[in-house]
Amino acid sequence: MTPSHYKSKQENQLPDSPPPAKTYAELNEQSTHLLISHVEVLEMFQITSRATIYKWRQTRGFPEPITLMPLRWLHSAVEEWKDNTSRFGKRF
Repeated sequence: MTPSHYKSKQENQLPDSPPPAKTYAELNEQSTHLLISHVEVLEMFQITSRATIYKWRQTRGFPEPITLMPLRWLHSAVEEWKDNTSRFGKRF
C-alpha cells in the first residue's frame, strides 16, 4: 500500500457522528435507573394529573423533583416514599 493510497483511505472514513438531538417530548418521557420521569410517576401511582403529585408534595411529603425541565425525581426517593406510605396503611 502506497502512502497516497493510505491517505485517501483515511479521508474516506467519516468520524463517529454524534447521535441526533432528542426532542423535549422524548426527554420528558425517558428515564434512567436513577431518575424517574413524571410520566412514570403518574403510571406508578395510577394517577392522571401532575397536580396530584404537587398536592402530595405539599401535604404528604412526596419528594421534591431533582430537575424541573424535564421533570425528574430520584427513583429511590419515590420508591422509599411509596414504601413508607403503604406501611402506614395510607392509600396514595
